[in-house]
Amino acid sequence: MPRATALKSKKAFATNGDTYAPSSVTMISAPKNLEEEIRIRAYLLYEQEGRQEGRDEEYWLRAESQILEQHGQHRS
Repeated sequence: MPRATALKSKKAFATNGDTYAPSSVTMISAPKNLEEEIRIRAYLLYEQEGRQEGRDEEYWLRAESQILEQHGQHRS
């Protein structure tokens, strides 16, 4: 996953409110901008769905849609 793998995974508890099993939890610091927020969400989707390779664009687009909706914006 080119866009989301820049994050470093640490065993801790998630900061986005999702519930994970202790072995699959990632601690992520607060995002600094919209792109970073999307990257974090895409990575969490990747982890939630069993780290399936080759779906990076799908995860990115889903994350982008979710984050923009959360901010009351739409994809341009």
